[in-house]
Amino acid sequence: MITAKAVIFDLDCTLVDTLRRFFDVFNELLVERGDKPLQWDRFFERYVADTLDDVIAAPSSEGREERLHEFWLEFLRRYRDGDPGSKLIPGVKEVLGQLHRDGVPIAVITSCIVPTNKLRRELAGLGLNRFASAVVTAQDVVEELEQGHHFSKVEILRLAAGRLGVDPRECVVVGDYWNDIRDGKTLGARTVAVLTGLMRRELLEKYGPDVIIESVRDLPKVVKFETKG
Repeated sequence: MITAKAVIFDLDCTLVDTLRRFFDVFNELLVERGDKPLQWDRFFERYVADTLDDVIAAPSSEGREERLHEFWLEFLRRYRDGDPGSKLIPGVKEVLGQLHRDGVPIAVITSCIVPTNKLRRELAGLGLNRFASAVVTAQDVVEELEQGHHFSKVEILRLAAGRLGVDPRECVVVGDYWNDIRDGKTLGARTVAVLTGLMRRELLEKYGPDVIIESVRDLPKVVKFETKG
């Protein structure tokens, strides 16, 4: 059983299902570059294998890293331009509600480059905003992302812990993607990977999460929170 004083949740595919939005924006950018869009089955195959980078730029091609960086930064800027079509993953509202009642500090983060107040409105529409003591988006640390790796969450997580008033090492990071796990571990946090993002278990295991669960619904089974009360 993991112990922690606070929890930092990734948003997309951890708390809400926005995979269709991912598909739409990814294809939109491909078409703008003059490439053919992916059909759903092909996209899904690439998505779960984490090989979409190879669609954007061929492996070992000249300038690959620069093209990937440019593509994904634009993707993250555009992701919430329209309605992301967020749908709560079953059990999320109940778990966050119980954590909130128990006095557990909760942060919600996203790699999307979006104003915090816009994300707050999205969370409010889902009935989650009242549970989040802190919300951090990539816009809060956009200079670091532009100069570093587009999917880095180190500074996002560090800022989230700071806004909760806890040391990152006292947090558990819950997410569906490898960067949630890798970057949480970089800061000394405990990490829980969820399978609702459809990333293959064996890919998540490579990054060494403390535990892998089916969904946020199972979080109370694996984490014990130390509360002031």
